[in-house]
Amino acid sequence: EDDSKPLADLLIRDLTAHRTLGLRLALGEQPDVALVAVTHALTAQIFYHGGDEGTCLDLRSTSAPLGGHAEGIEDTAAAKALAERHESWAVQMPQDAADLWGFVVALDHDSRMALFAHCAALTVFAVKQPWERKPRALAVADKLAQAVSLDMTAHWTPTARTYLGRVTKAQIGEAVREAVSDEAAARIADMKKQPMAEAAEQLLAGTGWLPALLRTPEADGARSYAHAAE
Repeated sequence: EDDSKPLADLLIRDLTAHRTLGLRLALGEQPDVALVAVTHALTAQIFYHGGDEGTCLDLRSTSAPLGGHAEGIEDTAAAKALAERHESWAVQMPQDAADLWGFVVALDHDSRMALFAHCAALTVFAVKQPWERKPRALAVADKLAQAVSLDMTAHWTPTARTYLGRVTKAQIGEAVREAVSDEAAARIADMKKQPMAEAAEQLLAGTGWLPALLRTPEADGARSYAHAAE
């Protein structure tokens, strides 16, 4: 027989399936190596064009841009901080994706965990679209917010542009009532919508008030507004 004859495609598929099974079993028993492999896979896809072809882990990481969902979000301090963190990793990456595995392996544990966390963070997508119904995903977003102790007062404030000018007068009044006092809400109740929103912006400044969608669930009971302390 011809010794140079390549193996049949079906035999190659058979053998590599067994190897895949062996890798799955072994990797599941070695968490440290699993962390390297997952970090490598996520990093390859996020930092390199065609990176999904550079890993044998069948993971699909996507980092959906948020600019189309909230006007001006890319100019916020939070977006700039995220971009700076991403760039600080990007400048460290090897030019050739083939060298990425060695780069990840060579990182010390804390750096590898930081890279893993950064890549995982970029896959978060908790935007509630009008046409989507995914309550379980949004419930997990709440649990994630609790786990990381998310405090949106560090990233968002209610202004006439961001919120108050986009809700009803009744909702403006309720926000002021909750954050300041019934008396404050009554004072602006008869204003027209835009002046009312602008007045409410001044009243809410520094109170830490957030709409329900931005509150971290377990933080609600602990948050005290100005009038609650009176």
